[in-house]
Amino acid sequence: MADSEPADEDLIARYLRGDRAAFDRLYRRHDRKTFAFVRQMLHPTDRATVEDLHQDGWLAVAAKAGSFSASRARFSTWLYTVLRNQVLDHLRARQARPVGDDGVDPDGLASGVAAPERALAEKRLVQAVERELLALSVEQREAFLLFTVVELSLAEVADVTQAPVETAKTRLRYAREALRQRLSEWRDG
Repeated sequence: MADSEPADEDLIARYLRGDRAAFDRLYRRHDRKTFAFVRQMLHPTDRATVEDLHQDGWLAVAAKAGSFSASRARFSTWLYTVLRNQVLDHLRARQARPVGDDGVDPDGLASGVAAPERALAEKRLVQAVERELLALSVEQREAFLLFTVVELSLAEVADVTQAPVETAKTRLRYAREALRQRLSEWRDG
């Protein structure tokens, strides 16, 4: 973030004073990472549900903005706590249906410019990573995503997940070990 850019905490304070443009700036600043977090917490091919839940999460952020306290947490920690709660509520409501492999790459991550074999291999790798992320427990998946994708510190991951730091650290370690083991064929071959 450039020095001239206001901090998230300043933007949320301005929003609470009625500055809607400040909220728009917060949204634009965090939109991609929050979408990635929600997408990876849910089935990656269910884009409509991800989009709806992402939008609902930001509506909850707007509605709960008055509960944010800069003295208790960074804005990003609070933001991901709100989004996490939305995702967990959704997962509880749908009773964690089994995940199937439909072979769809929702974002077209495999490049059309690359050779067909390479594009197919890249697509399969993306699908394998997504499948193995979904095979992790919700707690391990969220710790992994918050730490690696969102780039929160372990202390912030613990705050968001409402777990002791050592528990967050353990969940992250187990997630990494499971992914390393399950995806070893891609690393070795």
